[in-house]
Amino acid sequence: MKKVFLQILFLSITLSVFGQNDDKAREAKLKETMAMEDKDGWVRKGGLGLDLGQLLNINPYAGGGSNRLGIGGAIGYNANLKKGLLSWKNTLLTNVATQRIGAGTVVPNSDTKFPFEKALDILNFNSNVSYQTKTGSKWAYSADLGLLSQLLPSHLDATNKKVYLKKINEGGFNTTLVSKLFSPALITFAPGMKYTPNSHWSVFYSPIGAQITYIGDKNIANLGLHGTKLKDGSTTEYNQTKFGLGSIAKIGYTNTFFKKLSFTSNLALLNDYLDKPQNIDIVWLNQIGVEIFKGFNLLMRGDAYYDDNKTNSISDKNAVGGVSGVGKRPNIIEQILLTYNRNF
Repeated sequence: MKKVFLQILFLSITLSVFGQNDDKAREAKLKETMAMEDKDGWVRKGGLGLDLGQLLNINPYAGGGSNRLGIGGAIGYNANLKKGLLSWKNTLLTNVATQRIGAGTVVPNSDTKFPFEKALDILNFNSNVSYQTKTGSKWAYSADLGLLSQLLPSHLDATNKKVYLKKINEGGFNTTLVSKLFSPALITFAPGMKYTPNSHWSVFYSPIGAQITYIGDKNIANLGLHGTKLKDGSTTEYNQTKFGLGSIAKIGYTNTFFKKLSFTSNLALLNDYLDKPQNIDIVWLNQIGVEIFKGFNLLMRGDAYYDDNKTNSISDKNAVGGVSGVGKRPNIIEQILLTYNRNF
């Protein structure tokens, strides 16, 4: 019995020593990684996500369906600079998804092919520069620049309420160009303070920042969909810009759990002192990623947008085309992607 007890005691001490060594190794590795992130110089990271859906159906039987081709992708790029007390972080995200159901021409004796529908189109850029108040401080003087727009043109069909990538006015289609790159675009700039309590959380606040809505295309502006006001004395022409002045708050959180599960959330809140300051505009970006193997991740995005000055299509599963008019509604987006990330 004594011999068995001594063997168990020896085994326990051995496992304890190995466990402590493993803990020390993990701690050393963590410190090494943090040191690389904190050192001066540029750190760049790029990511590519694909959302593909394809179905080829040749000579289908009655009721057997039709061809379908869906193409989507998200490209993310981060470029961060650290130099002493100075930190400069830049983030670019583009996210586009389209699909085409069916094949051939829209009407007999026509060269016009069935168009691609647009499912998603976002261009989001953010740049934040900060300067610590002193070495080791969690507070920093900061300035934040943001841009929100889209990449591709959007042609809205008056009948089925779907959005297509090109103009088409035959075969039952009757589209109008409602948006494109920088029509509209929301540009924000704000000086403020940034608080970073640890490597997971960051908070930025500016009591006064500029918010500019810009619509580069006059015809798109005159649709009255994107938040600008009618020109003085006119009932049909809208301004192509809208200037706002209000407070801006941004909260960010990022963490990794169980080594392979990552979570990131960024929330931006804006109001306009010059136009209904009690109303809050929201941009909330979230993603959960699971590392499949080195560099490759299964990613789920869940984003929400609300602009009190803009009108969105109102989703309604019982309406024609799934849309029942326009109104003030939050835009909620969910997407699953297979991504590849690389640091360089």
